Parts: sequence; structure tokens; C-alpha cells
Amino acid sequence: MPSSVVCDAGGVLAVAGVLKGTVPIDAEFLALDWSAMTVGRFVAARHEGNPERIQVEIGLALSAVHEWFPVRTIVAETLSRAGGGAVDALDSWSALILAETLDLPLFTASDEVSSNRIKVHRPW
Repeated sequence: MPSSVVCDAGGVLAVAGVLKGTVPIDAEFLALDWSAMTVGRFVAARHEGNPERIQVEIGLALSAVHEWFPVRTIVAETLSRAGGGAVDALDSWSALILAETLDLPLFTASDEVSSNRIKVHRPW
């Protein structure tokens, strides 16, 4: 059975090959449902004006995730831990909280989150 890893949007993009870097091998990737929107925003900005490419790349990225979790269960904790200045990193903070809750490693492209409870892996 493959090991499980929680990804934030940056992790999902790296797993899908959209972002360059080293990806955990033979892992089952888990993510929060709202990471899909962050992935979509990134891909749409990257391929502005090319809806076919946007659709293909979003599909590849979203299909890389084996299981999606609802973010609604950790909204309050995310906002509390991240603080008011973490607007751009909320996806990463919520993924960190999910990873800690599940006692699984986090795969992220964010330098803003860290944990002394779980391992945090980055693509670089």
C-alpha cells in the first residue's frame, strides 16, 4: 500500500508536473477541496487566453489527487493559526492542519508553513 501525503495547491501542481521539482514516489496524494480553486487560479493565470490548455492542465492536476477532503471542518483553525497576514498562504496553512490531524507528511511549495509535529516536504 502506498504511503499517504497531504498536498496543498503547490504540492498538487508539483505532483501533476506543472511545477518543477522532486515529488514523493509511490504515494497516495490527499488534498483539501479548496486547493482545487487555487490550482485553477494558478493554471488560468499561466495559460490566460488559452481555455483548452487551461482545461487540460487543470484536469491533469486535479486527477493527481487520490482523495479530496472538505475544508469547512478546519476553517476556524486555519484562520486562527495563519493570522491575518497569511491571505496568500491560507491553502498551505489549511493543508498543514489536515496533515497534522491525519498525522501524515505535508508536500508543499510554500515556505510559509512549518511544523514540529509532522514532516514537511518541498519540491526543491
